[in-house]
Parts: sequence; structure tokens; C-alpha cells
Amino acid sequence: MKNSLHLLAIVALATSLRAETPAPPATTISVPDQLIAAAKMDTEDDFATKGKPAAGKFQRGIGTWSIKDGAAYAVMEGPSEKRPNGHEAVSEQLTDLGDLIFTAEFKLGESPQVGFVCRDTNSPNLHQGRVQVTPDAMWVQKMSGISKETRREELERKAIPTDPNTWHTITIEIVGDHWHAVIDGQHTLDAHHERFLDRKGRVGIVARGEGAQFRNLAIWSAKPKG
Repeated sequence: MKNSLHLLAIVALATSLRAETPAPPATTISVPDQLIAAAKMDTEDDFATKGKPAAGKFQRGIGTWSIKDGAAYAVMEGPSEKRPNGHEAVSEQLTDLGDLIFTAEFKLGESPQVGFVCRDTNSPNLHQGRVQVTPDAMWVQKMSGISKETRREELERKAIPTDPNTWHTITIEIVGDHWHAVIDGQHTLDAHHERFLDRKGRVGIVARGEGAQFRNLAIWSAKPKG
């Protein structure tokens, strides 16, 4: 009897651990390889301690991040002498990846804009590219530089409404110079740029204003499909 109960406990634990590991998403241009990071973002433990990077945990960057209603809640940094216009809230996973897949769920709330971002492996990490989402549109942009030297170029935009009060899904695949994003399984964005070829040293989320929420973040290394 004891052996049976012990076996049941082991099976239950294994099932629980499997439930914590996200299934790879449906993909278009890539094949998931290794799971690099996964965070439900429903507890403070999903954030890394400042100055102590940890696999699977996201760094609190600029702005204020907290847990609200079972998800990460973003508040951008207000204007200051250092940053007269303030700065969007940033949370990133430290990586060293080539091709990758990034999945997340998000809700705009009162935030006017959220983004899903990559920076390169330079020191400091320079902006590389991102998908931006507003209540009225979504687009892919390539980027370079950092801080006041940041430069951006919009590559593809679509005028697609996004309900701010609904949870949405996004899957981003980066293979070579190709950035492919799917939102809610139906809205797609595709862009090509040589900037996307550089390795990714940081992958994460950003939000303007206050009120955006994020949950179920996951990053995989990837291989080209076919």
C-alpha cells in the first residue's frame, strides 16, 4: 500500500512538472529547439533579483513592475531630469540566441502601446527590433543604437484593432533576417532586415503609460523549418 501511494505521489509530481512546462507553439517558419525560459508572471518569483540574472526569470528594467490579478503589471517611468519624456517600462530575459521563438499573452488595459523586443549582444545591448501593438494597429520595426542614439525604421504595419480589455496571444519567430509574428492566431506580420541576423542578448516586453499586463511568457531557441 505504501509503495502504491509513493508511486502515485511520484506520478502526481511528474504531471505537475509537465503542466508547468509550456507546449511549443504552432509555428510557420521555424521549428522549436530548446526551451530557454518560461514564466507565468503570476508571482514575484518570476522576476529576477536585481543584479542577479537567472535563467527563466525576467529582469525588472526601467519603470515599475508588479503582480496584479495574476499577471505582470507595467507602469512606465515618469519624466525626470535624466529622461524628460519618461521611459516605457521594460522587462527582459538575458539570452544569447540566434533564431528564436517568443510567445506571450498580453492585455493593453489603459496602456497606449506595448511591445515585444530584442536587443543584441553588444555592451550595452543595442536595440534590434520589436513588434509594437496599439488599440488601432500593429507593426514590426528594426532598430539600432541605445538611449538618445536609438533609431527605428518601420517595416510592416497593419491597421488592426486590438481590444484593450481582452487578453491576446502573440507568437514571434525570428529566423535569419526574417521576423514573423502572429497575433491571436490570425493577424500576421512579416518583415526582413539584415539587422535581425545579429544574435539576441535580451528578449522581453515593454509598455507605455500604465495598465498593460503580461503573462505566460516563453522563449525557445529555434531552427529553420524545412
